[in-house]
Amino acid sequence: MGFSNVALRGSSYWWRKKMTVAGVQLTLALPIGPMSYKDARVIALRLGSAAEALRMGYGQSSSGVSPDQLKKVFSDALRWQLQRILEDQGGSQTPAGDHATMNSLHAEAWSFLSRHGIAAKWTLDEYDRLVDSGWSPASAKSIGDLVFNLQTGVPVSHVQTDAYVNTFGIAATDGNLDKMRRTVCAANAAACREATAHLSLDADVAADWIDDALMDDAPFAWETPSAPAEPSRRLVAMATNASEPAHTSPIPDPVKPKKLLLDATEECIAAYQREKAWSADTMKQVRTAIRLFDFACGGDVHIEDVEQRHVSAFTELCQSLPNRWGRTKAERAGGIAASLERATTMPADELGTSQDTINKHITWITSVLKHAAGATEAEGHRPAQPITFETARQGVGKKNRKARKRDRDRRINWTKEEVRLLLSAPMWTGSAGIDKRFKAGDQIIHDAWYWLPLMLPLYGGRSSELAGLALTEVHEDEPIPYFQIDYTEDRALKNVQSVRKLPIHPELIRLGFIEYIREIRAANCKMLFPEMDSPNAKTFASTFYKSIFEPWRTWAFPEGTSARRRVRGAWKDKDVHSFRGTATSMLKGVVQDSVRCDIFGHEGDTETARTYDEEAELSIKLDALKFTTPFTQHISANLPIRIRPKDRLRHGVRAPRQKSRLGRPEG
Repeated sequence: MGFSNVALRGSSYWWRKKMTVAGVQLTLALPIGPMSYKDARVIALRLGSAAEALRMGYGQSSSGVSPDQLKKVFSDALRWQLQRILEDQGGSQTPAGDHATMNSLHAEAWSFLSRHGIAAKWTLDEYDRLVDSGWSPASAKSIGDLVFNLQTGVPVSHVQTDAYVNTFGIAATDGNLDKMRRTVCAANAAACREATAHLSLDADVAADWIDDALMDDAPFAWETPSAPAEPSRRLVAMATNASEPAHTSPIPDPVKPKKLLLDATEECIAAYQREKAWSADTMKQVRTAIRLFDFACGGDVHIEDVEQRHVSAFTELCQSLPNRWGRTKAERAGGIAASLERATTMPADELGTSQDTINKHITWITSVLKHAAGATEAEGHRPAQPITFETARQGVGKKNRKARKRDRDRRINWTKEEVRLLLSAPMWTGSAGIDKRFKAGDQIIHDAWYWLPLMLPLYGGRSSELAGLALTEVHEDEPIPYFQIDYTEDRALKNVQSVRKLPIHPELIRLGFIEYIREIRAANCKMLFPEMDSPNAKTFASTFYKSIFEPWRTWAFPEGTSARRRVRGAWKDKDVHSFRGTATSMLKGVVQDSVRCDIFGHEGDTETARTYDEEAELSIKLDALKFTTPFTQHISANLPIRIRPKDRLRHGVRAPRQKSRLGRPEG
């Protein structure tokens, strides 16, 4: 996103600002000069601060919007939207479960507009993000349709924003109006969730705003204090049914409505998401676990109707499914029932979920049930009779202690000899062409096929982090060139420890990596490896695995490595992650453990390391990474750098195949 007060005119940057002083509108414009965009931004910020100070000197108040003003906007918008939803739901014959589903979909649509603005375009990346976080493809599409429908009209009316400007004394600047519209969208999302007895809010809005909004008795911004009935009081009356009875006979206590397990799951996920306690992968695992348990209970089960027999049915279901269920097209369309149908055609050794996975499912199921139970009997939802998962968690029996393995023994690392064989592929000695990288020839092309396999043993990094590097994360002109691994709009990270700086390895620099970066920038690319940016893939890791790693491993080990084995119906072999163990073993004993953690994106082993230790300096990391140099030092530099042709700087493009005289394609 550009910096609105900075503009490039010719070869020089200019600073512009519109402001009102003593009732007079002024436009200030000053030349900053020829320099980097980063320096121009710094100077522009200083000029903006100085201009604001001068304006304040003339007795003018700040033109910004305060958190207190935004809070009032949020409170007013939430109460108004919630009243409308409750009135609509109160007069509808639609089942409560359908209302809860629609509220959830609308909440996600409003949250999108709150995060990105009311004019933001819905993209395939947003669709993929929802599916990756556990939404069904149909629901993700519905959310996109809702966003489009909201934008077709007026998501936040001018009447509403004008009322806030006049009532709360907010300056009507473009920036303030945008903040108000985003706040109204966030309030609408919260109202949708509150309508299903759940409080949830995006992380950029204070969590206590909802509580304060529900307690707020102030008139709406476009109403006068003398209005005949205050909406908030009507809302309380409608919610509590507090009107005086017309008779004196005893009124029976209302029957407490039941809670669907699936609805409780979405409420639990939203609460954990608000506190940033669960990642997208975790939320996907929670939805999978609840989906299995709900199926075992008969489908659309209420929490109050869950019984102990359903726990046994759940374990039987896990043992009856294929151990790699939900992978085929028929299963994705037909759900768990289709997976059970497929299981009837499979051998017994390919059926059944591992006890570790069952235990993980149970952890998520109990988390949802615990959240739904609430703090008191009156407010929560619990099974009519207490249930336990203890037997299901223990399984048939404990493993023999001698048969247990440490985590590091489960993942078999690449040996130095195997790495050397892998790095003798034609990508570094000469291949037959851009689409024939594993056939010997005389062409060396510097792209993802050339660089990424080298980076795996040199860094021991996760392939998603390396393959998904944006050029904004690359700083090649610093005294120590480095990557800034961070969350981006295109790539998530495993955890917060993954955010770190990594020096560009001296071996990469020797082979011409800095020149490669400059060539890619000159080609106006967004990604460091644009051919890894697949619009249809869920992750950069999967694109790298299918496009590069799998054929690369097959080239070096056609029959698989010595570690190839069959595990519960699936073939396993040394993989991309095995390079992590190889690299960290090279540093063990010669590099401080805290530095190793900072390089590999691991959390420290002690509370001091996790909480108080600063990230190691780039120079220290650089010295440490030099210990992985032996992996690639046998590769000769082939200069000048030759990147892909401009029309091939994207994923999935292949050169047209030539036909022979017989009409068959050559090669």
